[in-house]
Formats: sequence, C-alpha cells, structure tokens
Amino acid sequence: MNNTFTKLERLKSQILIDKLFAGGNASMAVFPLRVVYMPVEKVGGEEGAALPPVSILVAVPKKRFRHAVDRNRMKRLVREAYRLNKHILWDALADRDIRLVLGFVCITDTLPSFRAVNKSMVKMLNRIVERMKGLPV
Repeated sequence: MNNTFTKLERLKSQILIDKLFAGGNASMAVFPLRVVYMPVEKVGGEEGAALPPVSILVAVPKKRFRHAVDRNRMKRLVREAYRLNKHILWDALADRDIRLVLGFVCITDTLPSFRAVNKSMVKMLNRIVERMKGLPV
C-alpha cells in the first residue's frame, strides 16, 4: 500500500461534515486527540471507484491554540501520523462495502511531540478496527 495522503482522502463535503458532528456518531478520545467517526455506504459507479475507503478531517480549535503557527503544526502532526498508520484501517476495510469518515479533533492545550500523536493515532485506529468488526459485511 502506498503511504501517501491524497486530496481525495480529505473530507471536504459540508453535508458529511455536518452529519459527522451532528451527534449520535461514535467517538473516542486518546490524549491528545479525539476522533469522531461515521460509516458511510459506498457509492457505486465510476465516482465511487475513485473514492478511498477512508476520508479524514483534522480540526484544531482556536480556543486551544491561539497562534495559527501552532494550529498548523498540530494539523501537520496529525496528518503525518495518520499517513504513516492508515494501513491499519485500510486493510480492515478492504473487503467491506462501507466507507469511513473520520474527524480528528485536538483536545490538548500544549503542542505534543510527534511520538505522542503517533502513539495516540495507532491506538485509536486499532480501536476503530475492533469496533468495525461488529458491523455487518
């Protein structure tokens, strides 16, 4: 599998973002991140074939990090940790007829190290895979 983070993997649909954060979707927190995720049915046809199995959104509140430099740094750390570990989720979704939409939200006030973000990411992705095993194929 290719360790890239393409433009198609970014969640840009306002409708899906609103549904994701509207409530009633599964979420978990592993310091310094919180993830909200929602399964979505795959779209058929040519447009569905081009879509990746997982789309993500990274949110860093201005309330937590006042300076844009720090917010951008945190977003870069989260995207890089996801890029390196996305194979955990992609391998689990390879033979399923669902897509996942993930929203990562920062819950810390201080800028963590990459090691802490990466450890949190691995733990969250493994937990999501465990929870997805209960869903029908």
